[in-house]
Amino acid sequence: MKKLLIALSAFAIGMTACTSQPAAESQNGEAPRKTGMKLKNVSDSISYAIGSDYGRYLKKAIETVGSDINPDVVMKAIKEAMADKSTLTPEEAFGYMQRYFMEIVPERNKENGAKLLEEVAKQPNVQKTESGLLYEIITPGSDKRVTSDRDEVKVKYRGTLPLRGDKEFDGNYDKPDTARFAVNRVIKGWTEGLKLVGEGGKIRLWIPSDLAYGRRGQGGNIQANEPLEFEIDVIEVIPAVPAEETPAQK
Repeated sequence: MKKLLIALSAFAIGMTACTSQPAAESQNGEAPRKTGMKLKNVSDSISYAIGSDYGRYLKKAIETVGSDINPDVVMKAIKEAMADKSTLTPEEAFGYMQRYFMEIVPERNKENGAKLLEEVAKQPNVQKTESGLLYEIITPGSDKRVTSDRDEVKVKYRGTLPLRGDKEFDGNYDKPDTARFAVNRVIKGWTEGLKLVGEGGKIRLWIPSDLAYGRRGQGGNIQANEPLEFEIDVIEVIPAVPAEETPAQK
């Protein structure tokens, strides 16, 4: 529901930003133009401002939802709504969006994710743990490994969405510094997977949704019940500092 409300309010927020920080205008009321159509007057400018703001929202929606969105149908729906000829009432439209995000997407991802992981499991060198985590050891690394959930690691990594054409949603290979994580502060699939490779090693993980973000997803990046794929280079394993003994233990 939270994700749905965020999506529904995005356009309103965008319009608030437009009105709170208006673009500079020329003396004839025309907004400055960089590319695209020429804006000849105030009507052109405000019309284009509204359209471009909604266009950017639609672009983000397509990036999140994917191929389900048909821009041609969106434009037709806009025109019909403006003419009071909508196929769906506002209540019906809201109800379908609610069903889409809370029922259709989660169930589809669950089914497609299971099929994808079944195929991955058939690949050479891919192994499966009791929890359902799939992994491939690319480089074993040294004997220095994570042995406690309180250990930390420094890593280079890339996270992709295999159900959406391996779209990258997170990573730091293009950054100069490593990322440092406590093993007990990451998703279950990472906590388990980091124990399977040593310092200096490299591993690839295919993580079922129940070992990742499950039905709740994660913000606008990861959908409900969406499996994840990670490539991880373990640069350094940092053992946890032993807890100090209490007086009773001495």
